[in-house]
Amino acid sequence: MRDDTIYEDDDVKEALSRIPEDLYNDRVFRIKRALDLSMKQQVLPKNQWTKYEEDARYLTPYLDEVIRERKEKEEWMKK
Repeated sequence: MRDDTIYEDDDVKEALSRIPEDLYNDRVFRIKRALDLSMKQQVLPKNQWTKYEEDARYLTPYLDEVIRERKEKEEWMKK
């Protein structure tokens, strides 16, 4: 999943706190599996790769909302 590789700044951390628990648990599993394979210097078997058509940007809607709220708050603080 492409959203698993996003740099975790404050906006991303807030978006992660808003996603449903099952999506968060899936993300943690994928990251732990990647770290485990990296430590073992192995590659994920090809039959377990995420197909391009199945790759969903699960974090993007939450991240867009967080950024929109932050910008709105910044605008209010200017006034």
